[in-house]
Formats: sequence, C-alpha cells, structure tokens
Amino acid sequence: MTEESHFNHLAKFKKPTFDNLQFRIGELARMTGVSTRQLRYWEKQGYVCAIAREDEQESRLYGFPAYVKVTIIKQHLDDGEALHEAVDAANQQIENVGVIQHIMKTAFQGLETYEGQHVVNLGFFDAAETQLLYVSLDDTGQAVYRLVDAKKAKPQTAAQS
Repeated sequence: MTEESHFNHLAKFKKPTFDNLQFRIGELARMTGVSTRQLRYWEKQGYVCAIAREDEQESRLYGFPAYVKVTIIKQHLDDGEALHEAVDAANQQIENVGVIQHIMKTAFQGLETYEGQHVVNLGFFDAAETQLLYVSLDDTGQAVYRLVDAKKAKPQTAAQS
C-alpha cells in the first residue's frame, strides 16, 4: 500500500464497535488471569458488571468494558495495590480515557494534506476562528503543531489528494 493510498484509507476509517464482544466468565478469567471466583466476588461488590440478559440463561456474560476494567484492576493488583485501591485506580483511568476520547472526538476535524504533508486538523485555535491548529509527525515520530491562518489555508482532504 502506497503512502497516499494508506492516507486515503485512514480518511475513510470507521471506528470499530466492541458492543458484540461478549465473554463467558471462564473466558474472561482465562484472558485476564483473574479466577472465576474473584470475578464473581468483584461483581458482587459492584466492581465489574455482567451484561444484563433478557433470556432465561443464568450464565454470566461480560462485555469489552468489563474486560478492560478487569485487566486494569489486575495490573494494579500485580503491582501490589490493595483491591479497593486497584478498583479506584481503574475507575480513574477509565474516566480519564473517556475525557480524552471526548476531547479528541470534538477537536478532530479530519485528515488533510497541507503544504504537501499529511496533517490532522484539530479545528480552530481561537474563538475568532482565524487560526487552525494542525498536528503532524516529524521524521522521529514527534508531534509537530502548526497554527495556520484560516483564510490562507487551502487544505486538501484525503478525497481531493
């Protein structure tokens, strides 16, 4: 895949959904290294939640969010933290990621080509909407930010390149 076709592919990227990922308690235990007994206890304490089921099945099913939370809790436990500290830390991490995702969803205006370089348009930098904030990566992988005069900017979207 050429760099340009890779860029065009990224511009059309659709966020995958994890809503259909479901795991039985044994699968979640195997994937995370947390015993089924611990998972049942954590669920009873309200630390993790199984998916509510409308059918008559009694077996627990967990979704991707539970997998993420169990994994984070387990990492903190492995680092020597007490369970309540690990749960608090996991909740804080998950909340922080949610804030970052919300900001990025709001700020992200698209992938563009500006002055021959692929950039991410993060929208207007100022309330007067006179400057755009672009970010790209340099040759070392470091983020490079640029303020661009909105009137002079004539970016090409991936579809136009």
